[in-house]
Amino acid sequence: MMRHLLSDQTGDFAAIYDEDVELVSVARPAAAPLEALAEQWSASRQVVQAQWEQAAGDLDAPSAALSMSIDTDRLGALSEEITHASGMLSELLGCERVGIRVTTLRGPMCPRFHADQVPCRMLVTIRGPGTEWIPSDDVNRALLASRHTDAPPIRDGGDIKHLATGNWSLLKGGAWDGQFGGVVHRSPHGAGERLLLSLDPVFTDSQTANTAGC
Repeated sequence: MMRHLLSDQTGDFAAIYDEDVELVSVARPAAAPLEALAEQWSASRQVVQAQWEQAAGDLDAPSAALSMSIDTDRLGALSEEITHASGMLSELLGCERVGIRVTTLRGPMCPRFHADQVPCRMLVTIRGPGTEWIPSDDVNRALLASRHTDAPPIRDGGDIKHLATGNWSLLKGGAWDGQFGGVVHRSPHGAGERLLLSLDPVFTDSQTANTAGC
């Protein structure tokens, strides 16, 4: 039986290495400048689609990648958030580089439930509804595999859960260890603008051998 951990302590991210843990979600302290940036984007209807790879502790990389999209007064807040989150990911997993994506959304980016074929992924919904997901033991695998229905792949008695807005949420993917198929999730359905940050660890071959499952 797989389980998930909800916490307010970043040290609890280490539980992701437990074989029976599929997801760790940690409450993030409120950050007024970051929330102001999200509000600014929402009010201006600004569309941001940025994706890049950087060294985990590089504070300048987010500024360079986002300078064309963000008011300089707000850029520092998002750069600090990305640097902090990528630093946590690097310390936890031993990766020297991290893939970053910053996206504003006004509709589902991934409308079908699925599992990402990556070792793991950190999601931070800065504004708007959080990602929907189904605990592994509640997933109807036949429905998940079917391309003939959009019905949520839930077993009888199961339910759809939501990652809390603002949390740092680390999800195991299908490439974690070959034993677990990955957390089944999708973009939230229904109305609501979102500002989403996602981070993927990037490994060299030598680093992959030292990550104890990730």
